[in-house]
Amino acid sequence: MEKIRRLNSIVSTQNFIWMGIGVGLLYWFLESLMHITVFGQGHFLEHVLTPDVHEIWKRLLVAVLIILFSIYAQRSINIRRRTEMALADREKELSRILENNPAGIMLVDADSRKVSWANSNAIKLIGSSKDAIENQVCHKHLCPAEIDNCPILDDGVTLDLSERVLLTSGGSRLPILKSVTRVNYNGKEHLLEAFFDISDRKKMERDLQQAHAELDQIFQTASVAMRLVDRNFNVLKINKTFERLTGITETDAIGKKCHEIFSGPTCFTEECPIQRIVNSMETVDCYVDKERRDGKSIPCILTATPFVGPEGDIVGIVESFRDITELKKAQDAIASERDKLKRILSHLHEGVSIISDGYLVEYQNDIFNEYFGDCEAKICYMDIHGEQQPCEPCLMKAAVDSGRIQQAEFKTSDGRSFEKAYTPVTNVDDRPKVVALWRDVTDKKTATAAIMRAEQLAALGELAAGVAHEINNPINGIINYAQILVNKSKKGDQVHEIAACLIKEGDRIARIVEGLLSFTRRRHEDKTVISTQEILSDSMALTAAQLRKDNITVKTDLPDNSLHVLAQSHEIEQVFVNIISNARHALNEKFPDPHEDKILEVAAETTNSHGRPCVRVIFKDNGSGIPAAVIDKVMNPFFSTKTEGKRTGLGLSISHSIVEEHGGSLSLESEEGRYTKVMVELPIHPKSTQ
Repeated sequence: MEKIRRLNSIVSTQNFIWMGIGVGLLYWFLESLMHITVFGQGHFLEHVLTPDVHEIWKRLLVAVLIILFSIYAQRSINIRRRTEMALADREKELSRILENNPAGIMLVDADSRKVSWANSNAIKLIGSSKDAIENQVCHKHLCPAEIDNCPILDDGVTLDLSERVLLTSGGSRLPILKSVTRVNYNGKEHLLEAFFDISDRKKMERDLQQAHAELDQIFQTASVAMRLVDRNFNVLKINKTFERLTGITETDAIGKKCHEIFSGPTCFTEECPIQRIVNSMETVDCYVDKERRDGKSIPCILTATPFVGPEGDIVGIVESFRDITELKKAQDAIASERDKLKRILSHLHEGVSIISDGYLVEYQNDIFNEYFGDCEAKICYMDIHGEQQPCEPCLMKAAVDSGRIQQAEFKTSDGRSFEKAYTPVTNVDDRPKVVALWRDVTDKKTATAAIMRAEQLAALGELAAGVAHEINNPINGIINYAQILVNKSKKGDQVHEIAACLIKEGDRIARIVEGLLSFTRRRHEDKTVISTQEILSDSMALTAAQLRKDNITVKTDLPDNSLHVLAQSHEIEQVFVNIISNARHALNEKFPDPHEDKILEVAAETTNSHGRPCVRVIFKDNGSGIPAAVIDKVMNPFFSTKTEGKRTGLGLSISHSIVEEHGGSLSLESEEGRYTKVMVELPIHPKSTQ
């Protein structure tokens, strides 16, 4: 097959030569025919086969000329064909190069600025099809915000390299690096536009700028004075703290020698931190007295670390200076006052003891002896706290480890309350110890609690009076307008029913406000005999919408017979609504989303309390529960476990007061993270059916 293809190629490329030979032979026969027909000389075959010498020469000359012309023509045609084939191959190769180029490439008509051709990467970056891109103006996607800013066309340059914006088919703007040059394509001047997606590079540049900004912010706002020095002791950078410490601005410091602006006794010695780092790449920590330009000496803790370049060599040193002037003053003051302290300890009205790091009581004054007896030379956690193991956490150890005073309250088994403070000290033997100060605050706490409760109740009374005045005026207006609607509508109409509900709920709000006032100054109001089930029904109706919105399932277990109590219905309703609201909050805290255990159980039962029949209403939720440490405080005024903005600290306190006013009791049972059960007991009125 290969030989036949080559033969055909040879034959096809020699067409003009064979035509020349054929024309030469045709001329031979035509010449012979002309002698017979025109001149009537001899026979045709004689002139064809045996012409004379003159005829042979003439015929051969003409045939040779024709063949030579054919050869020349064929050679010219073959050269042109090879040139065309080479150009076609180059065009195909160029097309493959452009198509497989990693850059997006477009050929744009220089006159119409329409896209004549686009490779697959350009189509991919734009996110469209080849048909949708070609024959469209280039600025539809390339440089959409710079239509009139095409340097290679508008400014007459032949090459342009710039960062531009590519508009994708989805409408997003893609940063690109674009190169444009002039080329000829299909006989017309075109722009060859090649562009790369530089989104990642731009992101890296932004991240790098952000990192530089963050590092500079950290450097400038550091709490210690810092400066960057090169290997030749030239200051390259300082921070704001260094400016404040030395009194030298950054402009004055940059380019100066480090010893010119903040010198010390180690400068020009082998102990110079910079010299030590250059020689051994070690980090240097030391105490040094540095001198400012104004001659003031500043004691500092100096930390110098090598600043390593990309190649791993030291290009500079970072020095930080922590001013310990105040610390030295404090140390001197402590040393001078140590003896005074020992004398003072024995004259204090509080219990004082000195405890070593081995938990041994080394000293106690007379007041301490009255509090805990003779504990000297004994283990503190055994004789003071009655424990067999060190306390957890141990304030003595925390004070020694941190070097700071540790304070806490301590309650003894007999109910006494103490404030204790552990102050770390170092004795002459350089062993860490603590001075423990004990103050009996039992009477003070009792008195303070009583005063705080009285002040809270007084503040609540003043607040309630103001709130009642502000609320009653608009509520009375609402009730009056609702009454007008009732008077002007017919019974049974929707407007009539809604207005009646407004009057009822408005009256209930007014009564609640009065109930808030009565928390601090209760006055006798008439109570009525009312069914517990009815109060519960009204309470559930008021909270039903919120419970549904929070996807809380309510399960009720109420007795069929009516359980009547002598009560002010709106106050008991207020108690029930508050308990339901607390349960809703606990359930939402534990289950922010719908959950099968997001359940509120409401039940009622009869029981005997203090020898009398009572109705016990139980509210149980599977919410977040109440920590055991605070369950005894939740009924105190202004105390709440809810987050700031969602609490008043009055709900359970007011509810507890209302229930006690009705001769009943309110109790809690809870386990943190599992459940809370609130039980309200009210005396049953004889009217209840048994």
